[in-house]
Amino acid sequence: MKKLGSICCILLSGFVLNIVFIGCGGKATGADGTVIAEFEWDGKHHITLEEMMAEIDELPDYKKRQYKEKQELEEYMTLMAESRLILCLAKDQKLDEDAEILEKVHDYLHELMVDKLTELEVDQQLTTTEEDFRLYFEENKDRFVEPEQVRGIAIAVANKARAEEVLQQIKDGKDIVEVSKELIDRGEMEGPGSNPADPGATGFFSRHSYPEEAQPFVKVAFDLEVGQTSDEIIVIEFGRPYYMIFRKDEHKQERQQELEEEYVRRNVERAVERDKRKQLMQAWIEQLRERAKVKTYIDRIPEAPKEDDAGTETEAAEDDSSSADDPIESKSEER
Repeated sequence: MKKLGSICCILLSGFVLNIVFIGCGGKATGADGTVIAEFEWDGKHHITLEEMMAEIDELPDYKKRQYKEKQELEEYMTLMAESRLILCLAKDQKLDEDAEILEKVHDYLHELMVDKLTELEVDQQLTTTEEDFRLYFEENKDRFVEPEQVRGIAIAVANKARAEEVLQQIKDGKDIVEVSKELIDRGEMEGPGSNPADPGATGFFSRHSYPEEAQPFVKVAFDLEVGQTSDEIIVIEFGRPYYMIFRKDEHKQERQQELEEEYVRRNVERAVERDKRKQLMQAWIEQLRERAKVKTYIDRIPEAPKEDDAGTETEAAEDDSSSADDPIESKSEER
């Protein structure tokens, strides 16, 4: 199935009909270059190294990376040959004259033309400046605020007695990270902090990182002092009760992010480019509409029937049909 999918991808990589069926016209093709495969089908057909590398170069980047080593290139060569064979058979069966296929090719050609023209008239006209980025950032600063966050070591178990036992061990001086590891090893730990690679660690979280049911835990986590461990069991409900203990290790206050930060910069650039592209697109379309003197006649589009009206009409039609089918009722009405 995977191989068939790869063949289909290669078949689709050709451009519409006149290129899709290249190499199936009864003469040797692709002979100008280093021949790496050949087959007989109404004449000899060749696949060249240059042809294959050019085709791979047209693939998306993530696909290109799949064809770097010789073994992978050999696989692609085989797929190319198999796809050419299938195309030759398709042409023998006159699928290149099939109306449904031709319609799809026509639609696809239109899409390509629209995309190319949009690229020329919009995308290639799009320019941005540092001032654009800074202005957008200043106007949208509230979108780039890092919320207040805390992190620490969390223990969560489903048994209250076990949680009380563990809390007492911690109060008696046992390290909470060591306790977390033991609980994970025994399969007793649940929820945040249950990663064996980093026992107990929650990572940073804000007041809104967890759902409403976890707010008792979140409140305690933010109220504690750094280095302090909760002195009571924290109970939360997620369909059933969970019993938690938390030590707060770090507390970061809300912070205004700056444009120079990678995350902010990337998002600002994307937003500015998106907005400018939208403006250019709208201006271009408006010019086309004015040039073509586009007129619309909305009043000629019928209103959709209301649900009540549609139901009434259906019921009336059913009543008429029922009356016509009932000979006694029909005769009675005639009298």
